[in-house]
Amino acid sequence: MHVTGVSATGIAVLLDRFPEVRALLTGKAVDLSPEDIMSKVPMAIDAILAAGTGNPGDPAAEAVASKLPAGDQLALMQKIIKVTMPKGVGPFVDALTAIMGGLGVESLNIPDMKSPQPSNG
Repeated sequence: MHVTGVSATGIAVLLDRFPEVRALLTGKAVDLSPEDIMSKVPMAIDAILAAGTGNPGDPAAEAVASKLPAGDQLALMQKIIKVTMPKGVGPFVDALTAIMGGLGVESLNIPDMKSPQPSNG
């Protein structure tokens, strides 16, 4: 599979489809039962894999992703994260937060996910 990373469209699709993820990104508590987690996590992984290979929201691409062995899914997820967020999660979240704030959208504050502060040494 060719990894393109998750595009802005892909992020929008994922946040719309998985409101729990959107709530977590805005720092809101999410009350999910173990059953909810077990049912939604695999679907979210399939959706991320599809989006990260250039097919956001495509049911056929998600079906292919769902059939991959877990080890392959994990390896693909790692590549997608690296391409989508080459400077790491913290800088990505900081940039996304700045953009969303400029658009008047609720903050995407993720606790403990800020960029590391530069050292003074």
